Amino acid sequence: MIVVLACAPVGTVTAPGARAAGMFPAARSVGYDVSWPNCGMPEPTQRFAVVGVTGGLPFTANPCLAAEFGAARRTGVAQLYMNIAATGRTTARLGRTGPAGSCAPSASLCTAYNYGYAAARAAYSLARSRLGASAVRTTWWLDVEFGANWSSSPPVNARAVAGALAFLRGRGLPVGIYSTAYQWSHIAGRFRPGVPTWYATVTRSAAAARHACTASRGFTGGIVRMVQFAPGGLDADTVC
Repeated sequence: MIVVLACAPVGTVTAPGARAAGMFPAARSVGYDVSWPNCGMPEPTQRFAVVGVTGGLPFTANPCLAAEFGAARRTGVAQLYMNIAATGRTTARLGRTGPAGSCAPSASLCTAYNYGYAAARAAYSLARSRLGASAVRTTWWLDVEFGANWSSSPPVNARAVAGALAFLRGRGLPVGIYSTAYQWSHIAGRFRPGVPTWYATVTRSAAAARHACTASRGFTGGIVRMVQFAPGGLDADTVC
């Protein structure tokens, strides 16, 4: 997956190995994103990278998180992303109680919010345990895509996403959404949380990908910060 950013730095970095937390790369920078499918692959030297915490679904782990994040920090800015969904084998247990309250089994909006919140909390705890407290103080992205366990009801899915956003925002973290307008509309409906967008495309160059750096592509109601493209090999990203 890939991202486009249009933000100024929000932190100060003095050493290359520390260029991870709280910073965005410069506009038009090109980077890449990696996760568990890329374990063991050589990683290019780029201005930034977005590293997956989870292993394709909530409550799973990318076994190469520490290695991939460490490689990213050595050459530039490192950010994180996590998979999110609305349902799964643990929904009944993890969605029963949480910030939305104690939910009846049939209260799907309530359980979905608690489930999303718990999924983000699990990903954050995993990243903190493997990377350290300072490393997780960076931008986080929620990966909202087909293939995850979603409800047939967009409002239920939107509540799960809202729960995950609430947890990460509650930790003072910058957070955005990775998806496409088509997938987002089918999964989350008209939900507009107003967070930045990491827009996925299948274009093959950064120049072509930057055509998506427009307000009309901001399906979350927020600005497009990054755009993903597919030059071959690793997914690439360009900052808007």
